[in-house]
Amino acid sequence: MENILNNSLTFENELKKLPPGFRGEILYALSQGPVIPSALAAKIIEAGDLDIGNLMIILLPIAASFARVPISKFNVGAVSLGMPEATDNSDPGSLYLGSNIEFVGQALSFGVHGEQSAINNAWLHGEAGIQALAINSAPCGYCRQFLYELNTANQGFNVLLKKNPKDKHDTSYTMQPLDYFLPNAFGPRDLGLEGGFMDKKNHQLSISVSDSLAIAALKAANMSYAPYTNNIAGVAIRADDGAIYTGCYAENAAYNPSMSPLESALALMNMSIQEQAPYKIEAVALVETESKSSQKGASEAVLESVAPDVQLNYYIAS
Repeated sequence: MENILNNSLTFENELKKLPPGFRGEILYALSQGPVIPSALAAKIIEAGDLDIGNLMIILLPIAASFARVPISKFNVGAVSLGMPEATDNSDPGSLYLGSNIEFVGQALSFGVHGEQSAINNAWLHGEAGIQALAINSAPCGYCRQFLYELNTANQGFNVLLKKNPKDKHDTSYTMQPLDYFLPNAFGPRDLGLEGGFMDKKNHQLSISVSDSLAIAALKAANMSYAPYTNNIAGVAIRADDGAIYTGCYAENAAYNPSMSPLESALALMNMSIQEQAPYKIEAVALVETESKSSQKGASEAVLESVAPDVQLNYYIAS
């Protein structure tokens, strides 16, 4: 996989806020994907006068540098905190970076918000819940609704914002529960559902082809979250270097904040290659079930923006 970090001034300045000796480890971790493993986060916290929230705030400008915003010119960075593996305080949880993405020539509704990207990246890396999310700007209403679909939305999930946005050196933050931003919320429970987004799923679908990219898309489809339409869907992207990026469909009780599987895969790809590097897409596969809803048209539209010469390979699963 191509190294995502080009030692830009953003990385240099932000990493100076960490305890001495950790710059190389952070750079190496991020070169493997948009993740700071829990063990590394714990080492940094122990070595410096930091807590996990401070570290999340430090990482926000790095996450925001991956934003692709040709329309709004408004970079959003977000960092989500996964669940701890240990029951004591030695394991803070892993951190997942995300940024917003816009698609020229397509409806604004196709865009990926930074908050969605950071949550999506945690989900695709196997997290089964989120403890907290740091953002470089207060979440919009769309994202507040997206976050309310989380299975941890009412289980201690917090939103972190930088306390002094104009002070580049200050890493202090405010922390509020999601219902502070979204009182009297509408969500899965209002539609009779238990659990929520990021619950572990295995839909055990199959397809009649053995193509490796289609099989990767099928695997993504089998973990998708589609309780409202049963439009189980997954995408796999193969880059020109052979790397595979998968994405899963994630529905929302309010419908519009749902995240398509191609958006999910592109959000992961965007955070896994060098910031602002062009997408180099060789092939894309979409696997979905037949239902009253379909991802085919939306996927073809977004693909037209990022890789107009690539045709969508489409498969129905059962």
